[in-house]
Amino acid sequence: MFEGIVQKLLEEYLGRYVKDIQKDQLKIGLWNGQVLLENVGLNLEAFDYLQLPFALKQGHVGRLSIRIPWKKLGWDPIIILLEDVFICAYQREDHEWSLDSVEKREFAGKKAKLAAAELAKLSRRVCDNQAGQSFISYITAKILDGIQVSVKNFHVRCINGHDLGG
Repeated sequence: MFEGIVQKLLEEYLGRYVKDIQKDQLKIGLWNGQVLLENVGLNLEAFDYLQLPFALKQGHVGRLSIRIPWKKLGWDPIIILLEDVFICAYQREDHEWSLDSVEKREFAGKKAKLAAAELAKLSRRVCDNQAGQSFISYITAKILDGIQVSVKNFHVRCINGHDLGG
């Protein structure tokens, strides 16, 4: 039951970056605040909106763990740990930097910024319309400010565009 809910939440927030999350990849200790996701592939288009001069050929995260301190939420940090991250990237060819491709990436970047601005506007409107929301906004901001992200064993392999077959 909880696995399905957490799986949907993770897919909602991580769906842009990771491939389909399966229940067998997910281990949850809800009451002790532990969420563990293992052996997840990265979407090859995950970082296109950043308009980088390279593209992903392959990406993999060995372990993503999240520790949520339920008893001291807002005072102790939420800890997110990424382990055994492997990324294989290649430099984009000149034809990939055609005007159409660049415009598509720019449009995706603008769309992401617009979505973030609309979400912030909606959040402000909801907070302004509901009594007592200032406390909830304060707690939410305190929780988000306390998130800590650590990365262990991060491997990047850059390959020549001619080596894409292997």
